[in-house]
Amino acid sequence: MHKLDRSVATPPTCLAKYDFKTHRWSDLDGPCKKQLRFALFQMQGIPGITGEDAKEYGLRCAYCQGAIRSEGHIEHFRRKNSSHLNGYPELTFAWENLFLACHSNDHCGHFKDRSGGPAYNPDHLLKPDEEDAEAFLYFHSSGSVAPREGLSPADKHRASETIRVFGLDNRSLIGAREKAVIKYREMLRTDLEELASWDEESRREYMREEIETTRWEPYASAIKDFFLLR
Repeated sequence: MHKLDRSVATPPTCLAKYDFKTHRWSDLDGPCKKQLRFALFQMQGIPGITGEDAKEYGLRCAYCQGAIRSEGHIEHFRRKNSSHLNGYPELTFAWENLFLACHSNDHCGHFKDRSGGPAYNPDHLLKPDEEDAEAFLYFHSSGSVAPREGLSPADKHRASETIRVFGLDNRSLIGAREKAVIKYREMLRTDLEELASWDEESRREYMREEIETTRWEPYASAIKDFFLLR
């Protein structure tokens, strides 16, 4: 999960045409979906990116940070199903309730609201456009994820619930994060002798530059945590 900035995106004006009382989500037309997807991509904060080159820079899931290979799943943070105990039909077309997620059924949005899934309280989840999940979640170079040390009991619960409900500890995600880190681990091994000759501040600056360079990559939070420990 990565921090998203809704303030840098242009809210899709077309959403105002739809009312949850008279429309269903399936009524959303193609042009509006396209406008919405790009607005959700803008929330990643990559400067100067237009709709034409968005895919070149890489769509990433709001929850797992994995690359989105297709157009992505427009995900409702608070589920829209009116028949569900925790359903919020009034938020069906609410801009602030929408995120771009991957299509996996084993983690993220589809997993969160799967049929027969365990109950959860959305107020106990980290919301990517409101909280910086990096302050709550620690990604080990092995690909595993856990609540950060030193959190308050309430924040530790939210971190644990976010991992559980979105399936961020799914085996495939653990493997993908580890794979993302491996190439940087090998890079550091190659440069180890040279880095050892640098002073502490130069090494820290090197790590900061690598973190900045990789900030738009899939699983950037795992890569960042790896460099922060070097």
